[in-house]
Amino acid sequence: MYKYGFENYFEGKLNITSYDVIQVGPWINVYISFQIENVEILPEGLTEPSALAVFDQEGELQEIIAHDEGVDCEYKFTDKEKEQITKYLSGVDVKQILEKE
Repeated sequence: MYKYGFENYFEGKLNITSYDVIQVGPWINVYISFQIENVEILPEGLTEPSALAVFDQEGELQEIIAHDEGVDCEYKFTDKEKEQITKYLSGVDVKQILEKE
């Protein structure tokens, strides 16, 4: 992850612990909780990192947004971190989960 302006850069190994799927208008939001395995002390301004993955109605991933304490933050995911999240989400059928509710 890195802070806007490419400050406080680190490459996190994410251990995804849970997710929650919510439909918001035309978007399917997946809120993802994780632990960062290879970072003992988080950089300043990042206390409880998580992610929001946004899918369209067809179930296509549109964006992955870094959150801190459940809201958007100044941090961004690196390409490798996004790959980890995308790989995890490839096993989650968000449309099917919503259909069951």
